[in-house]
Amino acid sequence: MSPAGFLFSTCQFGAEAVLKAETLRAFPDFRFAFSRPGFLTFKISEERYGNRNTLREFFSQTVFSRTAAFSVAKVDDIDRVWRILDERNLPVHRLHVFQRDPAVPGDNFEPGPTANDLAIHRTLIESCPTSGRLGIGADDLRLPAQPGETVADLVQVDDGQWFLGVHFVDKASPLQARHSGGTVPIVLPGDAVSRAWLKFEEGLRWSEFPIGFGSRCADIGASPGGASQALLARGATVCGVDPAEIDPLVLRHPNFEHVRRRIRQVRRTVFRKVRWIIADMNVAPGYVVDVLEELLARSDVDVRGLLFTLKLFQWELAEDIPLAVDLIKRWGFNVVAVKQLAFNRREIMVAARRSTG
Repeated sequence: MSPAGFLFSTCQFGAEAVLKAETLRAFPDFRFAFSRPGFLTFKISEERYGNRNTLREFFSQTVFSRTAAFSVAKVDDIDRVWRILDERNLPVHRLHVFQRDPAVPGDNFEPGPTANDLAIHRTLIESCPTSGRLGIGADDLRLPAQPGETVADLVQVDDGQWFLGVHFVDKASPLQARHSGGTVPIVLPGDAVSRAWLKFEEGLRWSEFPIGFGSRCADIGASPGGASQALLARGATVCGVDPAEIDPLVLRHPNFEHVRRRIRQVRRTVFRKVRWIIADMNVAPGYVVDVLEELLARSDVDVRGLLFTLKLFQWELAEDIPLAVDLIKRWGFNVVAVKQLAFNRREIMVAARRSTG
């Protein structure tokens, strides 16, 4: 690699300013260089460029980054991709092809491989100049990269213009680094009662919470039941708390119980056997945090983990994220992760867990 260069990152459409701000706070030696909606680049030093720890640190310390890669070149002709990689002597094992988000998720758009992405990926796979160079399953864009692989990222930024970069995958790499565009290939099922299924299916995979058969969960703000469906599909027993109606499809499930009250009106005995709480309430972040704090303060409530969203009605609320993390840790959750996941809207996902390991 060249002695110095750029790092690029994608984010949700509209989140560029908050990603830029949190990056420059965490990495004062970075220099902002270029942006488009959903895409930013930063000039980085010789010491940082090509250093795998740079990408690890960047991704772990930025809430709003979806992907991160060392920029290799701008590309206006995809036929040049393999030539550029070979000129840089980059031993690529897999290709990720994606576009920056054209809109906010849920606004007639959902992240994930497009037909054009798949076509370009197929063309590049078929034109790979070296037999046996690519990893197992590299011909399928929807399959995740494996530990030990170097991934080439080809992101379409404008019509006829791509940025080519590379990142590395190891056992500690986050879920997003393994998937093209940082998006787990999830499709909303036909029987899903709301889009919340997408958010919490992704959140459950990202958090790696061991929720399965027999797990006792509470879903706060459950209506109409999409998030509960993701839990029920794993064999969990779910108590859905919401004064609004639950879809009959969810109500009929034998492992679901509806407590039709506001959360602050619910008897705390309801939560005595609950070990996992998820929450998706369309209220200010401070209210969500207060509700959870009151609930967890009870000595008869013993929760292993929390998975919940915080709505960012104004982007300035992102500045309070570190304070929220510190507070959650004081509740006794020693592992806390925060990320704006691909299927989130203007909100972030928080995963908090008690771990003895």
